[in-house]
Amino acid sequence: MSFPRVAKSDFFSEVYSPANRYLGAIYLHYSANKWAIKEYPGQWFESEEGARAWLISRNQPTVKG
Repeated sequence: MSFPRVAKSDFFSEVYSPANRYLGAIYLHYSANKWAIKEYPGQWFESEEGARAWLISRNQPTVKG
């Protein structure tokens, strides 16, 4: 049995600063029905916009991984 390949970009939405620096990746955590940030475990948000705003206001570049 083979499973179709799904691009990581289908699950994660990358966020960049205005200076085009990588800030983090946002994804929907289905079991919690909340948005999370891959680089900051334990941070939960009610909306994707809230998670994106938190990353932008924090403005601390991280390394993709």
